[in-house]
Amino acid sequence: MKKIMVLSSLILSQTVAPAGTVIVLNGPSGSGKSSIQKAFQNLMMPNLWVKVGIDNLFDSPMPDINLENLSFWQSPNPIRWVEESHDADSNKVITLLVGEQGKKVAYAMNSAIAAYAQNGCNVIVDYIAYDQDWLRDLEQKLAGFKTYYVAVEIPLEILEQREEARGTSPKGHARSHYATVYGDKKYDLVVSTANQTAQEIAQKLKDSL
Repeated sequence: MKKIMVLSSLILSQTVAPAGTVIVLNGPSGSGKSSIQKAFQNLMMPNLWVKVGIDNLFDSPMPDINLENLSFWQSPNPIRWVEESHDADSNKVITLLVGEQGKKVAYAMNSAIAAYAQNGCNVIVDYIAYDQDWLRDLEQKLAGFKTYYVAVEIPLEILEQREEARGTSPKGHARSHYATVYGDKKYDLVVSTANQTAQEIAQKLKDSL
């Protein structure tokens, strides 16, 4: 019996990979999180850090938006839609709203992030907590893993200048969640892309591990 127990222990030690470490970069759209991901990934080589997040785990799996179905994405539906409004100072605000089917994709994104870590992958995540319930769900799913939560900050004025210059998201989108994206969470590290380059922040992340 003792030999069987020792053999079982050896088999388990060979098949169960140690869990990976997770870095969650949370901040508004366009704040520079993906640039930090790339810089950090290159800095850590040959030790692999997988870069995943809101773009490839939430946005890309969704149906494509085109001229033929554009009206569908501009009115409430079970998946997601956008609404345009203006704040008290007449600034345009473009808000992403997510229906019940879309929320399932958000929670599946969180599960996928945890699955990478569970299989021994180190992960750096580009995250936008459009809904604080998403962030709470992610925290629960990563509870058993070494996780660092990083707030990526940038002044709204600079952020909207980037929106206009890049054209990857319309001006007013970041404004819609700028004041709420961080929630009331206590972060392990706070960085600013206004006065630090992606490479400098990547080095700071490495030093913090």
